[in-house]
Amino acid sequence: MFNPHNIVIQLRKGNQLALRWLYDEYAEGLYQLAMHILKEEQHADEMVQDSFVQLWNSRERLDEQSNLKALLFVICRNNSFNRLKVNQRHRSRFVELEDSKLDSSWSHEEEPLAEKDLKDLLEKVIRKLPTKQQLVFRLSRLEGLSHQEIADRLQISKNTVKNHLIAALKAVKEELQEVRTQSSIYALLYFYLFL
Repeated sequence: MFNPHNIVIQLRKGNQLALRWLYDEYAEGLYQLAMHILKEEQHADEMVQDSFVQLWNSRERLDEQSNLKALLFVICRNNSFNRLKVNQRHRSRFVELEDSKLDSSWSHEEEPLAEKDLKDLLEKVIRKLPTKQQLVFRLSRLEGLSHQEIADRLQISKNTVKNHLIAALKAVKEELQEVRTQSSIYALLYFYLFL
């Protein structure tokens, strides 16, 4: 039914079967590429899905001579390297956060908020959020799930997850800024949640 010559035309027409054909043809190769870069199954799966979504969303701009295989592999490679940078940045933040906890210059006597107080404060702030925002915030910031993983778990769209998270982060940020002057530990919490 489909071949490399007519697949672009069908894709541009919005034929979802054409997208399915591409997925069947190239998903495994894209997964191998993403796994080679990311070394994590969850993230590799997500990169494959994101690659096809990105191609679908840009289908109307495709040229009839487009090499879709090459395009998909470029998209997947770029997305995977971008995710790798994000993962490394998050890992380094966690290390910095842990290192700062162990810093001998940090004294509980000098800090109005002890670690337990900090957790209590964060929990209090999160509980002020609407239920859906609370859930999305916890899954994203406390459990480290991706937008797609949250969308799958809550059976909502990825865009809805993003909107809930943006609103939740804004509300949490505003609440935390009120306690900013009380403790320098605010900086650690802010760094952990928002950067």
